[in-house]
Amino acid sequence: MVSPPQPTGSSVSPYTPAFASNPANSATSSSALQSACSTITAPTTTPHSSGINSTMGPQTPILTNAGIPGPIPADFDFDARITLPDGVARFELPLAVRIEENVGIEKYNNASILKTIETKNVAVPRPVDLDIGPPLKPLYFYSDDEVHELVGSEALCSLYAPLPASLLREVVSIRANLKGETEVERQAQKNREKEADSSTRSKLLGSMEMTNPIERSLGEAREVVIPTVYLLNIRNRYPPPLHFFTNARIDQVNNSPQTIHTKVLRPFGAGDDSVEKVQLLDLAKMILLWGNDDVHECLTPLRFLEASKNLLSALQLLSRPPSDLSEEPQLSSKSTNHAIEYEKHLNYFQQVEDFENSYSRWYKFEREARLEILMSNVVFNWQKYASRVDVILQSYKVLADDRRRMGVFPPAKVARNVYASDVTSSRESARGNQFFRDAAPACLLCGKAHRFPDHPGNIASFDDRRPLFSRLAGNQLVVAKTPKGGAVKRICGVYNLNRSCDNRHGSDALHICSLCGGTHPAFARSPECSRVSNHQIRC
Repeated sequence: MVSPPQPTGSSVSPYTPAFASNPANSATSSSALQSACSTITAPTTTPHSSGINSTMGPQTPILTNAGIPGPIPADFDFDARITLPDGVARFELPLAVRIEENVGIEKYNNASILKTIETKNVAVPRPVDLDIGPPLKPLYFYSDDEVHELVGSEALCSLYAPLPASLLREVVSIRANLKGETEVERQAQKNREKEADSSTRSKLLGSMEMTNPIERSLGEAREVVIPTVYLLNIRNRYPPPLHFFTNARIDQVNNSPQTIHTKVLRPFGAGDDSVEKVQLLDLAKMILLWGNDDVHECLTPLRFLEASKNLLSALQLLSRPPSDLSEEPQLSSKSTNHAIEYEKHLNYFQQVEDFENSYSRWYKFEREARLEILMSNVVFNWQKYASRVDVILQSYKVLADDRRRMGVFPPAKVARNVYASDVTSSRESARGNQFFRDAAPACLLCGKAHRFPDHPGNIASFDDRRPLFSRLAGNQLVVAKTPKGGAVKRICGVYNLNRSCDNRHGSDALHICSLCGGTHPAFARSPECSRVSNHQIRC
């Protein structure tokens, strides 16, 4: 036991009894004093948390969160108590569970950090019972794939909402970085395009030179270069219409290939899918653009000869043996080929009596025989040709005689350009030949002698003032009357040309008559068509 301290001078020790300084009690026996002093107990020695024993009087309680007796000293390490612990990898828990748990943990940690900071800001000496916030809890980890899914899907973020603040900051940060990278890449691509354009322009300037200039003299026949795509079409049994072989059309294909429609198909007769595809004219689209050759109006007699000779040149090129690259086309050593048979075919029609005037009468048979040579390998037969043409010309002669006996005389023919879009000439020619036509008209809208892409925009009715059933929209046939707020209905042009349509357009185009809206092609001249009379289209 530790003895109590002795008084000095007149001061009174807190451990000295009150009666010890009273003179009246000086006679008290030493045994009584001994007994009074024995009631004073020495202070208890309590070990400090630092391991140093100190005399502190009654024991101070330990602060629960700080783990030391109060008050919290000035040198206490508050920063260590607000640092988040390492996360916990518990990927077996579903993502939704970890997100929900982390939301609660963040709320708990934020409250603890706030309490610790408030305690830190209290001036020293702090109250004995003032504690810091409870220990912080670790958050659950997320995998990289989970974070990337949240970054890429706003819907997924909404599904798991609310997200913990730490996760939300990470998602927003990654999105911002990606957006920045995208913008940098876009700017870089823009700069590359600008540099490429500048480089292209630099190369372009001064690059247009006239190489191999050609001097033409009056009356000199010019050389016609058959387009490769034409040769491929003929070789693959997909020949273009005859009027595609005029010099003007060939020049357009050679000089402006971007204006034509092509498609890629496997060669004719290729049984193996490994065979490389070839680029051919898309005839369905090109016929809508340039028209078909099933009526004689597609070519004048002079243009017929021009196109036929160019077609013959193409066949001669295709009939040349591969080893022979001489300029003069040399036919193969076989007994016959397409070029030989077509040359016989062309020579026959050139010598037909009254070629120009009879051209419109025998043209249909000429086209039929031409396609037989190109598509079915049928050889020329002079007797067959002569008999068919003779029957055709005789039938027209008999018809003309019958008309004369009946006193019906067709008006004199008016010289005109069949593809011209002049309104006056179209009307006059239509009135003059309305009931005496010898071939089908070319226009799918009004039935007159011009291509439907050349149909005059101000003509919206037939000659009997009935409105046209169809009209042009761009370069396509559409139904003229569209319900208010309804979609424009497109009409299939190939179907109305009375040709086989592969229906590749699906439901985008209707198989209806462009003249009346019936369920028959316009050029079939069906008796059911309201615009057909005596197998002729009434304009």
